[in-house]
Amino acid sequence: MASQDMTSKPTAAPVASAGPKSFAHTMLERYSDEVRLATEHPFLAAAGRRELTREKLSEWLTQDRFYALHGYPKFVASLIAALPLASPTHQTKAQETLALLAYALTNIARETEFFDSLPPRFLVDLEADPSPEERDVRFKTNLGPLQGKMMRPTTRAYVDLLISTGAEAGRIGGGMEEGIVLLWAMEKLYLTAWRYAASLSPIPSSSRNPSDPRTSAALDELVENWTNEEFGEFVRECEHEVDKLELQEGSDEWDRAEEIFKYVLYLEQRFWPDL
Repeated sequence: MASQDMTSKPTAAPVASAGPKSFAHTMLERYSDEVRLATEHPFLAAAGRRELTREKLSEWLTQDRFYALHGYPKFVASLIAALPLASPTHQTKAQETLALLAYALTNIARETEFFDSLPPRFLVDLEADPSPEERDVRFKTNLGPLQGKMMRPTTRAYVDLLISTGAEAGRIGGGMEEGIVLLWAMEKLYLTAWRYAASLSPIPSSSRNPSDPRTSAALDELVENWTNEEFGEFVRECEHEVDKLELQEGSDEWDRAEEIFKYVLYLEQRFWPDL
């Protein structure tokens, strides 16, 4: 038996120490209970089981269309305008971000067209007033003449957040961090919410199921639209943009980004209509 040459014995590679968790991973883990409240709302459960009434679906679609048309395009356009495309130092990264934001802008235009295609096919209403009962429960007292005709206060707060965050990114000395985190947080929670709805089995049409066949068919399209692989890939690209920010916990940039994430959670929990 030949003797073993000890000098040629391979040495075990050193185990790399795990680096700090990314901002995105930390937020989803740190606020996991709040994420669950935002993405497993009773409205989503009813949508997944095809138990929503046409009126309740119309109420939500009206608000989501406001968000998509009044706030999101201005927000994304502001981020595009704030990109340092003229800076040779930052140009390559900025061009990658530009491609993502251009896709987001194109996609939201497609989304609003999708919304507008629903009424003639499924008889949903895109100008549905918020239910008075929901106002009473959510705000403790009826807002009366202070309530907008169709836009709920939560929707208005979301639109205001989008516009103000976009404007801050374009301000001299402003940064893109909060805008990129806002984009990722909204899209990540939206995808997670509709994946939760998709995970539930539709209840067969019966006297116990208030959703009529047209509304159920509309929900089929909505669930498919917001759980498909293309949307999933877009959300992954948004998270990659957040990773590129290399936020360091304890820094002012991290703290501001965390506040944005928490506020998005707050709004998402309240955006779904009460049942």
